[in-house]
Amino acid sequence: MLMFFVLLGVCPGVSAEPICTHIDMDWLAKQAPLPEDARIVHKKDQGNLCEVVLSLEGDLVPVYAGKDFLLVGKLFKNRKFITGETLDSLAEVAREERLKADEKEALDKEKRKAFLQKNLKGLADLTLFSFKPEKTESFLYVITDPNCSYCKKLMPDLEILAMENHIEIRVILFPVLGSESREMAAQAICEKLSYEAYGKMQFVPGSTCRQADLLLEKTMPFLSDAGFSFVPVVISGDGAWVVEGNDLAQVKQHLGISCDEVDGVSPTGCAKD
Repeated sequence: MLMFFVLLGVCPGVSAEPICTHIDMDWLAKQAPLPEDARIVHKKDQGNLCEVVLSLEGDLVPVYAGKDFLLVGKLFKNRKFITGETLDSLAEVAREERLKADEKEALDKEKRKAFLQKNLKGLADLTLFSFKPEKTESFLYVITDPNCSYCKKLMPDLEILAMENHIEIRVILFPVLGSESREMAAQAICEKLSYEAYGKMQFVPGSTCRQADLLLEKTMPFLSDAGFSFVPVVISGDGAWVVEGNDLAQVKQHLGISCDEVDGVSPTGCAKD
């Protein structure tokens, strides 16, 4: 969506003093929520606006600031695409930021995996219920949020995979998406639902009980300490591999199961905004 900055009194023009003087990360953080690793990679006066380019998790995001406001969008002036020209000039910076973000994510994944390998018993203690076909030969852990659409899409496919390959699915509820998710998890715990009943659960707001509080008080810090702030996550029973997101093809690959195509779906998942 294109956003044209034509605001009364703040159209790009001649400014009496540098407009970018007051712009730093502290000021930007007061105007809009930003990730902790956000930083400024470019700052330049554009008439009565300050053009700022932020590095956000490996992506370059242009914003435009006045003295007491912040705009996100694309700036045009005299039929010239100012934002596009700025981003083109920062192409090398964009490549470097993406490389650093990818390297950090790869390192973070290894740290999460290492934590789980060292704390497998903790996963067993947090398991609420399981889907267990006959004659199971192995098992997987699935970390899920009751209110996560990606999780709901993944679970039926995992059930088929489990039945075809004699795998038990042990479920850990991690209500990371907010208060409603926590109430849904509490309801499942308080009602002592089975895996099958959980899939058909009708949400009743306000559910809580001592048992739910105790389990979630262990679950939330454990998985947060592991570095997780998202779902779904699939973990092998021995901790040898971890799949983050609803990438069933990757699960099959780890299990040594033939997978002719990936269905064109990239790993995705839910995370709180």
